[in-house]
Amino acid sequence: VYSGEMRETKPRRRMNGRKLLRNASLALLLGGAAVGAVYALQSNTFRVRQVTISGASSQVLTAIGDLLVPGCNETGPGQFTCADDNLGPNEFTLSSREMEQELLRLPRVKSASITPRLPGKLSVSVVERHPEAGWVIGPDVFRVADDGVVIDKGSPIGLKVVVGQVAGDAIKPGDQVSVDVIHGAEQLQTQLPGQFGIAAKRIQYSPADGLAVIGDGNLIAMFGQPTDLNLKMAELQRILQLAQDKKSPLAFVDLRYKTPYFRAR
Repeated sequence: VYSGEMRETKPRRRMNGRKLLRNASLALLLGGAAVGAVYALQSNTFRVRQVTISGASSQVLTAIGDLLVPGCNETGPGQFTCADDNLGPNEFTLSSREMEQELLRLPRVKSASITPRLPGKLSVSVVERHPEAGWVIGPDVFRVADDGVVIDKGSPIGLKVVVGQVAGDAIKPGDQVSVDVIHGAEQLQTQLPGQFGIAAKRIQYSPADGLAVIGDGNLIAMFGQPTDLNLKMAELQRILQLAQDKKSPLAFVDLRYKTPYFRAR
């Protein structure tokens, strides 16, 4: 009996020793991890000191630098470097998602992706919007992207189409105008001269009356909202033929309703 008890006691002591060793090892690992975490959060090693930006024009490049690392210097094409006394945020605590949302508030930025690259670097990739149309309110010409976002004020030269707003709310960069109106205006500007011999001197838009074209000889053609434009232009073709047969040039045509109205000179 005694020898049996001695055999049970010795393994129990060995098991207790192993447990103590495991606990001590775990404590050392946790302590090391805690020290490492404190170092990573407090050390300047992991604070952003260099930002590389791709896909941005010079104007957008400067705006991105001012947002992400204000006060840091542009040291090369698409590259910003921060001085030791003006480092950026810690890479372990910054939110790439929040930074991307900040960049998307810039009217020119269509999409953005930010990737931390340890230690101390950020990689930024953007896709820019480009002006496609002009939107005129009073003396101001706003340049608008193909998704309807108002980019900035600028010259209408080189834009696909220019739309004059004659009523409705004011706009500013970052706002959005109707993509359907822009596409409708582009369709009218392209098809009216080639198919109907009507040069669009001005294209106007109001929320109540929709699209209107002022053509050669001050012809006014009201198209309404930019829906069923092909059907409306087919009606215009019929009316133009009637006017030609009567040798009476058109002065006004209203295609907004089911039964069009027109008036000759």
